[in-house]
Amino acid sequence: MKNFAKILFILTVFFSFNASSEEVFLSKEDFLKIAFEEDIPRRKGLRFKDEVKETAQKIMGRNYKKIRMKYWRQDQKTAWILERIGKVELITAGFIVENCRISSVHVLIYRETHGWEVKYPSFRDQFIGINMLEGFKLDKRIDGISGATLSVNSMQKMTRLALAMNSLVPEINCK
Repeated sequence: MKNFAKILFILTVFFSFNASSEEVFLSKEDFLKIAFEEDIPRRKGLRFKDEVKETAQKIMGRNYKKIRMKYWRQDQKTAWILERIGKVELITAGFIVENCRISSVHVLIYRETHGWEVKYPSFRDQFIGINMLEGFKLDKRIDGISGATLSVNSMQKMTRLALAMNSLVPEINCK
């Protein structure tokens, strides 16, 4: 009976550490300072209807629903903070789009217990310079990470969404 109690205690401790795997790498404010330095523009939003809704749901899936797609814009640069489930938990990432190409990708909060390699520059730097082709496809192949397929797929979908939403911002011309 004592061994059972010890095993139960060890399992409880082990699973409590795994359950709280949230890691915050960047706050929203720090991400926006990276994007715009000290001159952070006011947040804007695209209403989630018509072309915005249709485009977002083509990329993220039919169940994707928002009230607004929030972004920050300064000249031809936009910043987007997006979320997508990796395997079971949300990944919060920031995307900076400049002149209709990804100029920077940052993982703000990572909550998964697997696939954490997506937070490293060696993975994220693959997205720099990416543009979108017809059909919401990226113009460059992204190398995967063994054991992190779902997290990689989520990062790719969020990249596609950031580029697609950027192209729908009225003041931006990506044609």
